[in-house]
Amino acid sequence: MATSTTAAPNQRLKTCQQCRLRKVRCDGRRSICGNCDRLQFACSFQDLGSSSLILERPERLRARQACSRCHSLKVRCSGHLPACLRCQKRGRPCVYTSSPPRTGNTDERNGPKDVPQRSSEQEARTPAEPPTNIMCVDLICSPSKPNLTDGFSTDAFKSPDDVQIQVALDTFFMRIYPLPGYAILHRASLYDRFHRGQIDQCLLLSIIAISTCLTEIDSSKREYAVQCLTKAEQLIINNLSQPSIIRTQALLLIVRCKMCLGEYSSAFPLVSLLSRFAFSLRLNYENQRVCFLAREARRRLMWAIYMLDQNWAAGLLEFTTCPVDAIYVGLPCPEETWELDVCPETEVPLKSQTKLPGLLAANVCVSYLRDKVLRHVKRFAAGNCSAIEIMYGIRELETELEHFYLRLPPSSAYSERNLRLRAHSPWLPRFIVLHVLWHQCYCDLYRCITRGLIESVPAVTLNEFDNAFVLRCREQCTHHAVQIAGILTSLIDLRLEFPVLSLDMAVCAYQCIRLLVHGQRTYGHKILVSRERVKQYQRSCLQVIQTVARTSPSVQTIVSQSLGDRRQNRPRPTQQQGPRQILSIHSLIARSEFVDDSEELALQDVHASDNPSAYEKQNHEYSGPLSMLGLPSPLPSFDPVEHMTLGSTVASQMWLQGGNAFEGAWDEPGLGFDLIRQMQWDGMGHFG
Repeated sequence: MATSTTAAPNQRLKTCQQCRLRKVRCDGRRSICGNCDRLQFACSFQDLGSSSLILERPERLRARQACSRCHSLKVRCSGHLPACLRCQKRGRPCVYTSSPPRTGNTDERNGPKDVPQRSSEQEARTPAEPPTNIMCVDLICSPSKPNLTDGFSTDAFKSPDDVQIQVALDTFFMRIYPLPGYAILHRASLYDRFHRGQIDQCLLLSIIAISTCLTEIDSSKREYAVQCLTKAEQLIINNLSQPSIIRTQALLLIVRCKMCLGEYSSAFPLVSLLSRFAFSLRLNYENQRVCFLAREARRRLMWAIYMLDQNWAAGLLEFTTCPVDAIYVGLPCPEETWELDVCPETEVPLKSQTKLPGLLAANVCVSYLRDKVLRHVKRFAAGNCSAIEIMYGIRELETELEHFYLRLPPSSAYSERNLRLRAHSPWLPRFIVLHVLWHQCYCDLYRCITRGLIESVPAVTLNEFDNAFVLRCREQCTHHAVQIAGILTSLIDLRLEFPVLSLDMAVCAYQCIRLLVHGQRTYGHKILVSRERVKQYQRSCLQVIQTVARTSPSVQTIVSQSLGDRRQNRPRPTQQQGPRQILSIHSLIARSEFVDDSEELALQDVHASDNPSAYEKQNHEYSGPLSMLGLPSPLPSFDPVEHMTLGSTVASQMWLQGGNAFEGAWDEPGLGFDLIRQMQWDGMGHFG
């Protein structure tokens, strides 16, 4: 007992008064302890001869109140205003909740040093804080608090709760992640960040938006998804000077979601911003200093941006913001390797002859080949190449497409058996997209040599080809269109709940049946496909289009409106427009509803106000935002009628309300539509 009673006084003598007040361990070093020396406090050991050891309470170095984000992460908060140092460094919104101060002893409550403030030395050591007015509550740690960012009031936007977040994450990885353009997030890492409260707000909101838009048909849920989409976009726009990989991932999902909703005008400028983010973050180069998961995430994001960009560019240089020649990273690794964090022994580059490591890598390659095909055939259709150059170019592209197929492992090659084996696999969409796009590359390649199509090469050049070569191209075009229809028919015959399909599949389904109908009507018995078989393919392709249209408003006009008679009102190309001014009816750019206000740049006539009819009449000629592009109207019928006339109830306003570029291809094959011929190849565009 004597020992225990003397231990406490001895211990007190080894602890300075400053450390005792701060309730920290003191090393007992004479003259000045280690803590006081490090923090530059006046240590009681410095004045042992004094009769009183009571010193002033040390200054508070920690903030009295942490911001919401630091509090949720249980990390030290600097307490700076208007944003703490941690949130400033990461470019995240920072907010302090208005909670009452802690209660303590009388001295602590009333002491002059109680107020959380920084000393002059701290002000000198702290870097200048950038002005900011962004303050919002973290969506995960404080879902019930109002969100104040960017002027959004509580009534305008309600933060998602944990249940909504969990449902959105599960939906994304189960149904959307298998699509080639969305495989950019690592499941385990993302869930881990979510459970630790560290997931980024922009990424979270974009996941909720895309998961809802692609899977839900309930109007209230879709309205909330649009709110999340708007909120995520606003957060990114407010932080353009601070790009990050996570924000780039979020921006990619935002653009994809806008395309599904048909908001092409606002999505178009974001694509170039997305490419700028990628190149500024050096995603187009390998970073060997980071772990494998980080390298693979960077690689997948870069290729996803490239695939999105080539959808928009559609083979046109002026719309390309992410050229493949600027990408110096390998292809994505197999899904199992990526999921389990197993670094592969070798990396496969895009332009090689080695076996492809997985379906996602194959999808990247086929997107690259499709982009290359579109660039070549648009040049062919522009009339700037001779027949010999076109023949050489077609054979070169044929060889490249054949070599690509040889790179596929046997399990990834298409067959009825491989399709059935993947019937219940999450990677079925990748398998379908891969083979449909591969056959679509051939269709695009041979369409320029098929007589009677608007997008064929000029008649003068077409007459220079050998008849055997033209016949071969026509047969191959029909063959690959039949293959696409067969794949889609086999998919329907599986009688499964349809997976989420990309918008590309709706376009390919339309192009497929369009070519078959054209061949049946133009060449008749020379096409080795019966009329009954073509009708069956029509039904299958229409069912695929209807499936995509359920959740994509940009496709719904195919099945919801009647064609109507638009022949009398369809706009015609003008002689003043050059061959590269006319956008394809499939083009995403043509769906962006940009208005040419060139007239406002000219000097107005003095008497213009007295006679406004001239200007109004000129503007009245624009039947739509892009009518100046001279897009003709409607499509061939999808209906299985006896004579396959143009009176379809399916293809109504198929691509634009102003009409369709494919009308007339069946009726007037001799017309030389030189102005629109070059732009008829992008079939990857989405409906609007």
